[in-house]
Amino acid sequence: MNLPAFHASPNAHPLRARALRGLGIGLAAAVVLAVLGAMNTGQAAFGYRLLYWASVILPGSLLGIAVQTAVSAWGGLAGRRWIEILVVALLVSVPHTFMVIVATALFFGIGAITPGVVAFFGLTVLMVALVLTTINFLAASPEAEPPHAFGPEVPAAAQISAPEPEAAPATEPKLPVLPELIAEKLPVRLRQARLIAIEAEDHYLRVHTEAGSDLVLMRMTDACALLPEAAGARVHRSWWAARGAVEALARREGKAALTLQGGLTVPVSRAMLASLREQGWS
Repeated sequence: MNLPAFHASPNAHPLRARALRGLGIGLAAAVVLAVLGAMNTGQAAFGYRLLYWASVILPGSLLGIAVQTAVSAWGGLAGRRWIEILVVALLVSVPHTFMVIVATALFFGIGAITPGVVAFFGLTVLMVALVLTTINFLAASPEAEPPHAFGPEVPAAAQISAPEPEAAPATEPKLPVLPELIAEKLPVRLRQARLIAIEAEDHYLRVHTEAGSDLVLMRMTDACALLPEAAGARVHRSWWAARGAVEALARREGKAALTLQGGLTVPVSRAMLASLREQGWS
């Protein structure tokens, strides 16, 4: 009954890391439930009830990883962590309830499977799913930083160039080149590509370029510090966007978002929206 999703890169494999973490948390939960003899399993030998709880929890963990991968890929709940936790737990608990009923019948026998039995197991599975999903999300939590940070903190006034009569109609901003420290972590095919956006995924960053995307092991603050201030902005806790890639800035379903080159949609924090409009992002 746990969690999240990933992808491979030359120096990182977050999907494997998340799966191992989710299974590790699930196994720990199985041990705790076996020790406690939860759900009246205490009368069985410890080894037998540990086998039961492992057969119940670990398939739920794998299911949770798959569900969280799908929810994250959809992106409709980005930035709404607690709603995402609830949705993942609900989606996991429906099929997993019947898996638990089957396992319980095989290990202990449960008699007739009535609507009351299904409801009891469903509520129990949902509660455990919520707990384990929350633990997985917290274990994978990206670094907590103010959503309005741009990398190194700079006074707002410093971000606006001094007026120059001849240069007022500035040329359209271009996509920035990749900083060397980021480029060297990417596959060769992406190293010369122009940067569109950077997205935080767990302790990794997904670097979106004109030629595709891949993951690097780096903190968002460190990546932002490598980029010129004029090249873009930290528009959300989990996103940096290149100004030259922006095609539109609009509200969708009450949430502000940028549409970037290639159709990429990037959430904009409430604290950043007014600042981006003042700077002419559109």
